Amino acid sequence: MPSLVPSTDLVRHLYVHVPFCPTICPFCDFHVLERRSGQVKQYLAELDREAAGLMARGDIGPLDTLYLGGGTPSHLRTAELTDLIAMLRRRFGGPGLPLAPEVTLEVHPSTVTAESAAAWVDLGVTRLSVGVQSFDDAVLSTLGRPHDASTARAAVDLCRATGALVSVDLITAVAGQDLDAELDEVIGLAPDHVSAYTLTIEPGTPFDHDGVEVDDEVARYALVRTAERLASAGFERYEVSNYSMPGARSRHNQAYWANRWFAGIGPSAASHLPFRAGQFISERHANPPWAEWLAGGRGTPEPRRAADLLTDGLLCGVRHRDGAELDVLAAQTGLDAELVLGAEISSLVADGLLEPVNSEGPRRLRATDAGVLVLDRVTAALL
Repeated sequence: MPSLVPSTDLVRHLYVHVPFCPTICPFCDFHVLERRSGQVKQYLAELDREAAGLMARGDIGPLDTLYLGGGTPSHLRTAELTDLIAMLRRRFGGPGLPLAPEVTLEVHPSTVTAESAAAWVDLGVTRLSVGVQSFDDAVLSTLGRPHDASTARAAVDLCRATGALVSVDLITAVAGQDLDAELDEVIGLAPDHVSAYTLTIEPGTPFDHDGVEVDDEVARYALVRTAERLASAGFERYEVSNYSMPGARSRHNQAYWANRWFAGIGPSAASHLPFRAGQFISERHANPPWAEWLAGGRGTPEPRRAADLLTDGLLCGVRHRDGAELDVLAAQTGLDAELVLGAEISSLVADGLLEPVNSEGPRRLRATDAGVLVLDRVTAALL
């Protein structure tokens, strides 16, 4: 796989948080809002101001990837999304240039029509990520989703008809779920990409307050069975929860896992940006929620030392099937992971939880199949 390392410190990946959502699901801990009159207009105006400030740094773009996430970006009306894309093109694009080679839009099944899907692609979207979560009406009800299985199937088909790459999100390890039946549905719809996430009970969510639990054995089985079934259908597992057909990996998400610089705009969006001063070589910050962000509030930058960046790179990289790029991390940080964390890495390798990807060429380190099942243990040992 070609390296994603940029030749300079330019930031080439942009995430845009669109907070509006048709419903707020009981498992979701993202910052979401049910839209009210005038909010979208306010949002677009403040987003433009934030984008202008970001570009004033002088190290943003040209973009390789743009990701419109949420919330539910497809909940925006076509005219509103058109205005959003036009603003982003004005701030981050260039005359005669596409906004980015990969532009992803997160899509709620209930928002998809033939007309809306075609309009999204006409605006430059190249990848539609459909938040199906399940093809079982009972499971969808448990998850608090407002669509049914037939709507989910139709949404995937309509998105595929546009010619854009289509990704399907699936939540597994839900009580009462027939996992094989769910995977049959996914495989039958022939998407380009699948993100299969184990249900996680996040603190403060309605599921947490209601005492919902996920059985560890069910979750472990779901990880193994999902990998088996999707592999047999021709999908490559390139990250713990992500599977693609050849050429259909998410370039944007790979940038996160490879510890590249990225910028985020919108309420609660996060950024990881170059910042070289003394011992610090990068900074992270997360924007505040809606009301403070709308009033011009921005996250407080957190300077990051080389050791922080090295740990971040390892924790993200070992999840990826290509592995953490040890030589790239050394170039970024001036630190060699095998020297700094040699004892910890050797112990995890001896336990069969980490492995070198190959003995020749660039040094890479990844979780084994056994390590994937106990990633919390692996990452705790590297902290």
